Amino acid sequence: MDEKEIFVAEIAKQLPIEDIYDDLAHPALSTVGQALQGATRVALSPIFAMVWAHDKIAGYLSVALPQYFEERKIAKEKIKSPDPAIAVPLIEAMRYTSHKEELREMFTNLLGASMNSDVVDEHPAFVEIIKQLSSDECKMIKYLHEISSIPRQYVPMLKIRQKINDGGVDLMPYFSDICYITGCQYPKKFPVYLDNLHRLGLVEVFYDRFLINEEFYIKLKEHKAFPHFLFDEEDILIEKKGMYGLSEFGEKFCAVCLG
Repeated sequence: MDEKEIFVAEIAKQLPIEDIYDDLAHPALSTVGQALQGATRVALSPIFAMVWAHDKIAGYLSVALPQYFEERKIAKEKIKSPDPAIAVPLIEAMRYTSHKEELREMFTNLLGASMNSDVVDEHPAFVEIIKQLSSDECKMIKYLHEISSIPRQYVPMLKIRQKINDGGVDLMPYFSDICYITGCQYPKKFPVYLDNLHRLGLVEVFYDRFLINEEFYIKLKEHKAFPHFLFDEEDILIEKKGMYGLSEFGEKFCAVCLG
């Protein structure tokens, strides 16, 4: 036994292992602790209810998948077993995301595409991407997918900076009306949503390029949620224009997962 093993053995002798196990099995809660225990159970109960069992997922897919194939007029001869690399993690992810309609539909579309012998753009990475999307972000990319055209269409965004000497400070992050158009639950989270969609490679963002048509930015400034700032005349406000839209990868993702 080397010195390291001897040291670990001596430490183990000094630890009250039995007491630790006993405390874990029978934790002693104070009166306050017992009240908190009840509150945490109540707070967690909706979460447990949201977790779908595999039989519930199977029941849902037994209806949703035939509808998927029927709506797209896919012949039964075209239906094949899905790639386990897609189907297995997808079904597991549905256990805790199926309570969100937008995510549930994306998973169904992806699974359906992986069972269609004519589809070649499905990818196992799509499962992980869906898992990292919020319902609001699903609404955003669905909107971007619906307005997409050739050439690719971009959406304007705008932020305001206050110039201070040789530098400046952002008075607000980039603003876009997409979350209001699509009925997002938390429209003010647009900058966070945009960063996540960009991180996932679904959206490309241009902070130093903008749309030529000034009307797009005028419309943004006229939006009721656009913040307005009041400053003295010597304060200089700078409008920073930008734009964003689906990336090529994002278009393939939407074609498969949004159908």
